[in-house]
Amino acid sequence: MPHSEYPPIRHPDDHHFDWKRGRILQAYQVILISEGQGLFEFSHRGRTQLVQSGSIVLLFPGVWHRFAPDPELGWTENWIECRSTAFDFARTAGLIDPARSVLPSTPEFAEVFEKIHGLAIEEGLSNQSLISTLGLQLLALLSRQSELASAAPADRLVERARVLLMERCTQRVSVEKLAEELGVSYSHFRRVFREKTGISPKQHLVSLRIRRAQDIFANTDKSVKEVAGLLGFSSAFHLSTQFQETVGCSPSAYRQYSVIELP
Repeated sequence: MPHSEYPPIRHPDDHHFDWKRGRILQAYQVILISEGQGLFEFSHRGRTQLVQSGSIVLLFPGVWHRFAPDPELGWTENWIECRSTAFDFARTAGLIDPARSVLPSTPEFAEVFEKIHGLAIEEGLSNQSLISTLGLQLLALLSRQSELASAAPADRLVERARVLLMERCTQRVSVEKLAEELGVSYSHFRRVFREKTGISPKQHLVSLRIRRAQDIFANTDKSVKEVAGLLGFSSAFHLSTQFQETVGCSPSAYRQYSVIELP
């Protein structure tokens, strides 16, 4: 909460710290900041990063750090502590790195994090095997986000765009607005995206929608008009035209070819 004491009293005694001293943990800790913003400083004093809503803060055992929410804005945090040789291995292999401690979250990461957090709060001991399995999934997602953070800016831009386009491909998406959301001009976004993928952002969006359409036509009896509405096409004609150009046949023909006759 804004203007409140930090860390809050509910913090475990062995995890408390003050800003002047900082802290060194003996385990890994994954923190998800869902609202607000603040500052994080680690390793060598003076390396300070802004932590915003939607950020992951990954703390490493033996690494000095300190962090605190903005006094005016506060933040909402949830954390999970991990003691695992899998995390040690990932650190040794460079898959996770203290130099990349602040990472952007994703809907997939947040979903796994919330599952682990919920299970640990309910009955941690009885759910230990499931928590361990989800912990490995969380580590894989952390490794992927860490890899993206170390990539070149153009690679990060394109990967972020591809994730957003995949999440929103069933909506009416403006790639021009997407470029604005990503903080770049549309001309730069289009050029970089084409250089990295070989196609434009609009072509990539169409291909995502057509792949979804193929799944729907193969597994349901929804009409072309219904599918067009579900996938953000302006009309059934628009979907049929794009489908023909991409797949090489009409939706009705594709549906006929996809039917498996049982003996």
